[in-house]
Amino acid sequence: MSAPTFQAAPWSAAVVADAVAATLDRAAEHGLPRAVADVARANGVSPVSITEWMTLARTDEAPVPPDLLSCRACGHGMILIQHPGGALLYLCAPSCARAPVPAESIRAAVAAVVLHRTPHLVPAGRTTQAALYAAGPIHRISVGATATDLRLTWRTVPRQLDGRLATMPQRLDRARRYADGGDRTRAIDVLRVGLMHINPARDKLAADLATASAAALLAALTLADRDALAALPWARWAHRSLRHLLRSHTHVEVRAALRIVAATERDTGDLTAAANAYSDLIRHHSSTEGPDALPTLAAQAALAHVLQQAGDCEAAQQLLARTITTHRRAHPWHPASTPMMQALDRMHTTCVDQDHSHPHRPAHNVGPPPCTTAEPAADRTGYCSDQRRPRRPHRHADAGTTGRRQPTEG
Repeated sequence: MSAPTFQAAPWSAAVVADAVAATLDRAAEHGLPRAVADVARANGVSPVSITEWMTLARTDEAPVPPDLLSCRACGHGMILIQHPGGALLYLCAPSCARAPVPAESIRAAVAAVVLHRTPHLVPAGRTTQAALYAAGPIHRISVGATATDLRLTWRTVPRQLDGRLATMPQRLDRARRYADGGDRTRAIDVLRVGLMHINPARDKLAADLATASAAALLAALTLADRDALAALPWARWAHRSLRHLLRSHTHVEVRAALRIVAATERDTGDLTAAANAYSDLIRHHSSTEGPDALPTLAAQAALAHVLQQAGDCEAAQQLLARTITTHRRAHPWHPASTPMMQALDRMHTTCVDQDHSHPHRPAHNVGPPPCTTAEPAADRTGYCSDQRRPRRPHRHADAGTTGRRQPTEG
């Protein structure tokens, strides 16, 4: 098989812009490494060149914040390109055959506008870098034929920017430190600034792991802030992005993202979607870590709560009872069995209060902990042969007995 032949440099700006656009398209579906290889092969370009173009187009240190500029002629976003002679240019990607615009001219024009209209948003000593703070007050910049032919869409309320020059890995690390320190609000702000140019409901998937992981963390923190509706688009986008980038349904980061999706679906009230997500999570945990592993059992318990919320309380009690039995057998000293028993008892109490006619499985009937000593010998059920499983009278046995309603699981 003959080695691929590459076109001779220098490249035109349009070739670079089209290659970057094609790479981003393929990266959303196949991951960045394969996208770079495919586009390089299709265009007769070295993969090294494609990687260099992608790095420059997505850099956080561009003269103007990434994704802020759009071409007025075609509406496509404009990316940063380096001319073979060394000059930095902005051009729409893919190119609509317009002339590229000098990046320095764009930077100067944007900086002048920011300093004129919102000078208070530029930190002291950073006036020479004012254009980097444009994403705070400006939503979009439409670029006409020249660098001075700009139409700006201003935000009603400027965004508070935090570390405008930080890369996404730096933002992710900073947000994790804030979250670990209990400063959830500041962690969310750091992530929102880095992801502000992404619309998770419409945009293509993330092209790198740092961005996908940042979206997953933003979803988790937003959910913890009790804003499930705002968290849901980020949770779904992060899960899809990580699944494509890592080429796996069972990678630990993909499973963690799916858990966030499931919890967010539950909190938004989409119980069917939540049940499907938890069922997938159980399957992936089971195939990776085993059916008796703690993550598998935790997902089963969560699914039981979703079933209870959806009104299928018989299935919920049966699933949670089986989960408790397995948990106590496989992890006899783990503390999670106690809250699960309490949750099962609350499910039973709810059914009693609401006069459900189906049979119930109160927490008292899931059995004692399995035998963990050599004597007496354990039977095939996992319980000691001389242990009698305690059974209290079923609460439905006395039609006049009603349980006291307890708060549902949070």
